[in-house]
Amino acid sequence: SQHFYIPMSQGNFDRQITIFSPQGHLYQIEYAMKAATSGGNTAIAVRGKDSAAFITQKKIPDRLIDATSISSIYRISDSIGCLLIGLTPDIRAQVERIRYEENEFVYENGYPMPVHALAKRIADLSQVYTQEASGRAMACVMLFIGCDEEKGAQVYKVDPAGHFLPYKAVSTGKYEPEAMNFLEKKVKELDSLDEDCTVEMAIAAMQSVLSTDFKSSEIEVAVVSKGSKFRQLTEEQVEARLTAISEKSDT
Repeated sequence: SQHFYIPMSQGNFDRQITIFSPQGHLYQIEYAMKAATSGGNTAIAVRGKDSAAFITQKKIPDRLIDATSISSIYRISDSIGCLLIGLTPDIRAQVERIRYEENEFVYENGYPMPVHALAKRIADLSQVYTQEASGRAMACVMLFIGCDEEKGAQVYKVDPAGHFLPYKAVSTGKYEPEAMNFLEKKVKELDSLDEDCTVEMAIAAMQSVLSTDFKSSEIEVAVVSKGSKFRQLTEEQVEARLTAISEKSDT
């Protein structure tokens, strides 16, 4: 009988979600991450002293679409927000599940779900798809920001493999390496930033990696702070922060 050699990456090991290749890869999960981050968007989250903020580009795929219906930022609760990049249908399904999990926690425990508990729960659910072949991994990467009495301001990143980690600042998407490089140089400043400066740091990181100035309508920014609810900034508020950044760079 003849034996045909099939290259591993093409052959047996990426046909099912749960099969390891001899090199230790789960190809379908790697493809899900690629699908999530190959849309061209970049997202950045920054944690300050008592606040956390995140930012992403606002891209409208078609001029005929009502621009107000397109957003990557979702309110989960008064103290938690989530920014998702990836495939839009997967993002919407994931947001429904995130909100369900948060509401279920409130119903069972009688107090708001801390962001670290929510990030862990969603990561645990994502990890199931690396282990069972009954579903497919969601092609989206999530950045959570939240503020609670237990741990204060927090930033978490959750990916399709089920990794979840708290960060001082983090990025995902097309320009992730460049953004992480920028943020690593600023890491000593982060712990002392107030709310406005936290937002400005996120915007400055985005300006740096895109190597361009942008209008307030081209980005989405949201923030949560101790003593105030999660909120998305209006175009006017974003414009005020952009002006503050340019004034600081002029001095």
